[in-house]
Amino acid sequence: MDQLSNISFGDVATATDLINPVDPQDAATKAYVDAKIEGLNWKDNVRLATTGNVNLSSPGGTIDGVTPATDDRILVKSQTDESENGIYFYNGSSAAMTRCPDADTFDKLENAVVTVDEGTANAQTRWRQTEVNGTIDTDDIVWDSFDAAVPDASTTVKGKVELATQGEVDAGTDQTRVVTPETLAGYANRKLRYISTFGNGSDTVYTITHNLGTKDLVAQVRRASNDNVVGCDIQMTSTTTATVTLAAAPGSNALKVVILG
Repeated sequence: MDQLSNISFGDVATATDLINPVDPQDAATKAYVDAKIEGLNWKDNVRLATTGNVNLSSPGGTIDGVTPATDDRILVKSQTDESENGIYFYNGSSAAMTRCPDADTFDKLENAVVTVDEGTANAQTRWRQTEVNGTIDTDDIVWDSFDAAVPDASTTVKGKVELATQGEVDAGTDQTRVVTPETLAGYANRKLRYISTFGNGSDTVYTITHNLGTKDLVAQVRRASNDNVVGCDIQMTSTTTATVTLAAAPGSNALKVVILG
């Protein structure tokens, strides 16, 4: 519809659901203006990103270690001819990739930022397109890592870290991953220890519940008052309990059992 006269909403109504402007005189939404002011042009996430040059006419069945599906959004960022870079739809292993509608002109790619969801090398990375005032398919389209300013953390450098798997905790060789309470508790080489007092003045046989999860333990009974070792029979009856047999009944909490693994 063409409107030949001015329209006034009288401060009581708004125009909504506008598409992003294309021509110089198109109306712009607040979100579009805010994004331009902030200098970033956020795009919908892509599933995968390329790690090297691909044949856009026949990209193959694997991208960054993952098999893409038809219509997946793909960030093509590593072409030998950088004018071919951009955000594409995957149309099949032997079908030509096509530029996505939100990234099919150079203007739409200026200051574009996109997050990659999956991939062996690129999962959860962000990339920013740095070139301006170009022509699509003619001028270079350059994607730089938007996370590059955040290095891996170390004991001397602030940065990003990743939660360690149980295998990485057990190996103990990676300095950029963080141990959680759960993986620490499951550490294969952790030191096991249980200490408790016992005795009731009447019994000579006691079941000690240590819950250390193994029979490969060393146990010792001492007097609670002075740590003198007490001779007795100790049997690891299960992975969670030990049985202590004494010649005479000890007084109330007169003895202490120490179990180490």
